[in-house]
Amino acid sequence: MPYLGDYLGQLLSEITIARMHADLEAVRVAELYASHPLLRTMPIPHFRLPDVELEVPVVIKQMDEPRLGESSRGGVDLKTLRKAFDTALAVQLRNAQIKLSAEQAKHVQALINAAASDEDLPHEIAVDTHRVADRFAEAVSKVLTDAAPADKPERLEQIRKLSADLKTSVRLAFVKARVPPPRLSTLVTTQDIREAGAGENITRLKLKISEESVEWTVVESDGRMQGRLVPE
Repeated sequence: MPYLGDYLGQLLSEITIARMHADLEAVRVAELYASHPLLRTMPIPHFRLPDVELEVPVVIKQMDEPRLGESSRGGVDLKTLRKAFDTALAVQLRNAQIKLSAEQAKHVQALINAAASDEDLPHEIAVDTHRVADRFAEAVSKVLTDAAPADKPERLEQIRKLSADLKTSVRLAFVKARVPPPRLSTLVTTQDIREAGAGENITRLKLKISEESVEWTVVESDGRMQGRLVPE
């Protein structure tokens, strides 16, 4: 009994694979054209799927119920984020060989409490975990920077690196802390739909899928050349 999102995703995946097979066949035909003295001057046939229309019958079997206090769209709670941040902070401080004094640790907690208070929203409202991660990391950076000696630029560089590494690790930890939204379980096979009974028990989804191709390109980012997918 698949989830509705997984089933629709599988359909989209199959359509994408169909386009891939069409491109592979175009390459094979192009090689044949290139080997023929007359065909090599003709355009190569290349088929695309600009629009695909589907009518997908499904039967909704059941819906997961959100746990008490959780949003019906999933998300995270601040207590979980605070715990994940404390763990990530301890790891990054250890890696950077930096130790917070008792006063600095107290100041960091005060700044984080203030930032968390701003994010204490009703559970129906999604929390921007990237923004929260950056605010928490910036609180640590501020405390360390304010206490750093002005005549030791290497210390400031060490703090900047710690801040960057902390933001990256905390963002990742916060994404992992997200609770998935409740899912819809469906019946999708022909036999299951046939056995569902009357037509009013069947939900028919009409989908129009438009192709938007992407292509590989190489761009410079932070002084390095990286491959990326960009719109064709």
